[in-house]
Amino acid sequence: MNATRLPGHRRSGGRGRQRHATGTTARRATAALAAAGLALAMSACGSAGANSGGDELTIGFAVPVLANSYWKANADFATKLGGQLGVKVIVADAQEKEDTQLKNVQDLIARGVDGIVFGPITAEIGPRLLRACENADIMCAAMARKPGVEPSKANASHYAGYVVGDDAGDGAAGATALSKAGCKKVVAMSGLQGNSVADSRLKGFTSKAGELGLTILGSPQRPVELPETGLKATQNFLARFPGPQFNCLWAFNDGSAVGAIQALDAAGALSKVKVASIDGTAEGVKAIQAGQMLVSPGGEFVNGGLALVMTYDAVKGHPRSNRAVVLNTLPVTKDNVAAYKAQFIDALPDYDAKALSRTHNPSVDEGAFKIVLK
Repeated sequence: MNATRLPGHRRSGGRGRQRHATGTTARRATAALAAAGLALAMSACGSAGANSGGDELTIGFAVPVLANSYWKANADFATKLGGQLGVKVIVADAQEKEDTQLKNVQDLIARGVDGIVFGPITAEIGPRLLRACENADIMCAAMARKPGVEPSKANASHYAGYVVGDDAGDGAAGATALSKAGCKKVVAMSGLQGNSVADSRLKGFTSKAGELGLTILGSPQRPVELPETGLKATQNFLARFPGPQFNCLWAFNDGSAVGAIQALDAAGALSKVKVASIDGTAEGVKAIQAGQMLVSPGGEFVNGGLALVMTYDAVKGHPRSNRAVVLNTLPVTKDNVAAYKAQFIDALPDYDAKALSRTHNPSVDEGAFKIVLK
């Protein structure tokens, strides 16, 4: 299986990974020496060695933090689609550290991968990851979070594009659900400032909350992403607004919402406060089923697998014309949670990577990248 790239990629004839003795190979040798001492939390999905397996493609998959169930599901789904395409997927965990994420990408380059999919921790690190891939002549794509550079502003010879969710729409969905539930006063928490997902979700929520007449007490707590930080932020809200003086809480992801629910329950305030979140993870689904949460737009974790298909096609010389993909929103509520759980939680979603791939299916609709609840 010969891999080809867009014009500008310096691949020579013969096998897919063959390169000129100078240029890319030299850069990779330098990168290999630089990365030799790195200690990474990295796992290989498939056989070891990025360059083993003949012409089999290898794509690195750099996530912000695998301890978050959203990113774990994202990586598992991408590995599944990679298997359908005959791609070896190497997952690298940045553990929420920008410098670690850059080192992860550098190490993946040193291992000779054919492409890299990354979810940038912040918009600031995104351009650096793109430059690292461009300098190494590696095709890349961003997932879940925009990398701070629009595909239209970058060279298609190394930047396949991005696949992200409708973050502002997801935030707005939380405000709508809380308003319909009769909430008037709300506290909010979001992720790291500069994280495009956290920023856009918070903006979507606050904008819609203002339209609907919700009062946001205090300033949104940041950065709040994992259960332990959600618990602490909610304890702070309960101390600052005793009673509590708020009757709804919005969290930018399920991880922080789980901690918030724990804190509310411990304070005997869970029955008094409506909770809305985003991501539709197993924890979020459980909270919705238990009546502890109103809504959690979900299914968006498929973005990583779809970005992997995008990268695969670009490496193969079949790039998408739409390189900036924004997925539709799928609000998960008590009304559809059973169907959602069956399709997205109990098993990895049933997507056909080859049917979505322009390499295998040249006539595929550009709108085929979407979240569907059957």
